[in-house]
Amino acid sequence: MTDTATATPRPANIDQLILTVQTEYPAATIRITGRARTIRRQAELMAERILADRLEFLQTYTWRQHIGQMNQFIITNPSASLEETTNRFETIINQARGRGAQVSNHLSDTARDISIPAGTDETRNNIEARINELGASVIREPNAAGGPHWHIDW
Repeated sequence: MTDTATATPRPANIDQLILTVQTEYPAATIRITGRARTIRRQAELMAERILADRLEFLQTYTWRQHIGQMNQFIITNPSASLEETTNRFETIINQARGRGAQVSNHLSDTARDISIPAGTDETRNNIEARINELGASVIREPNAAGGPHWHIDW
């Protein structure tokens, strides 16, 4: 890590953080692939993910009441369509938020999905360390239903 990297002040927001990392690692060709979402869109993405691979869904999301409810819906309704699952998940998300639960930082516009950085494993590890140093966290999602990406929480 360079002195310039360690001297960089904490970015003002998640977009500035991504811009900092894009500037410091131009060869990684990092693109923002996901931004803020509506509750409906979040429900749809979660429904797609659980229908594609329930175990991967459960490994991705921290176990909370609403995740348990989503899991139970799928167990109880194994042939539910994407539309039915999305509708139920939208209700579950609204109830969770009503209880004060955090469902996804995408709903509060403090998360971004980015393309997996190009380069070696060492480069990707350095980029993840830099993101953490700048005040965010990374969830690597190589098997996401919508395609492989990194989820960045601010």
